[in-house]
Amino acid sequence: MIRALVALYPAKWRAEFGDEFAALLEDTRLTPRAVADVALQAGKLHLAARRRLSLFLVATLWTVGMEVIAVHNHLTANIVWPPTAPARAVLFVAAFGPWFGLAWATVARPAWLTPGCKA
Repeated sequence: MIRALVALYPAKWRAEFGDEFAALLEDTRLTPRAVADVALQAGKLHLAARRRLSLFLVATLWTVGMEVIAVHNHLTANIVWPPTAPARAVLFVAAFGPWFGLAWATVARPAWLTPGCKA
């Protein structure tokens, strides 16, 4: 079980901290909550190593959520709608706003999105 938990982490992290982390896990009672926490932290490290992918996934989930809200509140019956009313305009901006930020991040290539940057 310990080897499987350590294997969840990125290879670079395992090379640096794997042995110490395995020793720590040996001294820890592996409750379901502890196992879930280890898995969650491993996922966070994978996403942190892939910042652009993380932003893409967040933008996608955000847009899907806004679309669900729009359909649920009968503001639209389709995915893309014209902002003909104030509520529709706000939801339209909320749904597609993250994509403008992602486009800026792709074009501008800020340092905080560059892999290996500590900013």
